[in-house]
Amino acid sequence: MKIVKKGFRLFCSLLLILIAIYNCLILTQKWIGKEKIPEIFGYRNLIVLTGSMAPTFQKGDVVIVKETDEIQKNDIISFEQNHTIVTHRVIEIKEEKGTISFVTKGDANSGIDEEEVKKEEVLGKYVTAIPKLGTILLFLKRPIVLLILFFVIGLGYAVSGEKESKKKEKGERYEQKN
Repeated sequence: MKIVKKGFRLFCSLLLILIAIYNCLILTQKWIGKEKIPEIFGYRNLIVLTGSMAPTFQKGDVVIVKETDEIQKNDIISFEQNHTIVTHRVIEIKEEKGTISFVTKGDANSGIDEEEVKKEEVLGKYVTAIPKLGTILLFLKRPIVLLILFFVIGLGYAVSGEKESKKKEKGERYEQKN
């Protein structure tokens, strides 16, 4: 039972440290105003909100993209147009007067996207996806859920710490009697 409690405390501690570091990096980038969508080491994580790329991605998946200048036909890219972030497949690359643009299409869509994507609008190229993680992250983003989560973790620490201090007191009393 001790091993389970120590393992739980270690897991919670590591989780809280990772969340704190990640949030500090994200908040710092937002505070500086460097990027609308924060990136870490050139990678960005985006949550899929529609089914336009099904079956490749489902609503609620997290897509990780990396900044790159090397984009080819059939690559999946994320881009921002008209204050909207879209992740679609490149079906054609156009070059006119030294300017590169991409014709894109969602895998589940019947037609191509209305606007061509300028190279400057590209946020990154698809690296990997994590199924359903976005659904969990959107749920955890709610302030009340975060409050409850930190309360439960804090309560767990308080209870386990209190039990350990009581055991130490009993151990000290036992040693004093002998």
